[in-house]
Amino acid sequence: MIGAMVLAAGVAMGSWETFWWARRRARRNTVYEQALAAAQALGRPLVVIGAPDGGVTSGYGCGDVTIDLAQSSCPTSLRADITKTLLFPDNSVVVFCSCVLEYVNDADAAVREIQRISGGYAYFVGVEPWTLSAKWYPGAKRSMPAQYW
Repeated sequence: MIGAMVLAAGVAMGSWETFWWARRRARRNTVYEQALAAAQALGRPLVVIGAPDGGVTSGYGCGDVTIDLAQSSCPTSLRADITKTLLFPDNSVVVFCSCVLEYVNDADAAVREIQRISGGYAYFVGVEPWTLSAKWYPGAKRSMPAQYW
């Protein structure tokens, strides 16, 4: 009896996470396309923060420049800390930031730098705070701030 209940609970949790992973992936692609369209309309480069070429967060494009702490296979990739000053002038790019703010040490500094370089043309996707991924994913320091949902 208890074994069946544990199995049922495990299946339910797996289904819950699978649903949110699929929803997040679809949302990530939609928001990436919105950021890409904005960059093209404004004639600005698209800066992607969070490497799109590996792991469970993969599946969207590299943009014109990709920024991540880890090495990326994107053609124009910078290894940089987004809580520090980036090499872009104020209000010069469009930013797409995916599943990054949950992991940086100073999310406020990261958002300030993203706002500085984007002039407000910034698009965010993160892990939903009510999912197990938000609680258990290695290295996550917080849920994505609510103002970015």
